[in-house]
Amino acid sequence: MELNVTVDLSGVKKLMARYPEIAATVQREKITSAALLLERVIKLLTPEGAGPIHLRDTIFHKIKRRGISVRGVISTPAIYGEAVELGTKPHFPPAAPIQHWVKKKLGLSGEDAKSTAFLIARAISKRGTKGAKMFHRGLEENEAAVMAILNQIPVEIKRRLA
Repeated sequence: MELNVTVDLSGVKKLMARYPEIAATVQREKITSAALLLERVIKLLTPEGAGPIHLRDTIFHKIKRRGISVRGVISTPAIYGEAVELGTKPHFPPAAPIQHWVKKKLGLSGEDAKSTAFLIARAISKRGTKGAKMFHRGLEENEAAVMAILNQIPVEIKRRLA
């Protein structure tokens, strides 16, 4: 006895043809949602400076795609961003930015601002600065929410393929 079975796979082929585009779109959407969440939280955790441009105003997210890989990056182009995140070793910082900070934050002026700025600079030269760890804390404190967003990727791909 011989059994001949014919299976029509044209529907599967159509689904497989749509999969890469749908998968990339869903990944981009979900990673963007996670990146926006982290960007918002990191900005809230970033110390506010005294300058016309604050470090938090320079923090941004970017979605990068290479082949089938999609990733989100939250970053800052500010050269002092790393020092604020990680802290610094003892060093003697320039007085002008500290004096500006003293004027804006402490409301001092003239010789009071100058001498206070010098005292702060001298303390930094002995102890360094403590890192704010806003990027580290932002991710650590929101890891569950980020994972919940990212875990929706396979479910959403399946839904869109259906």
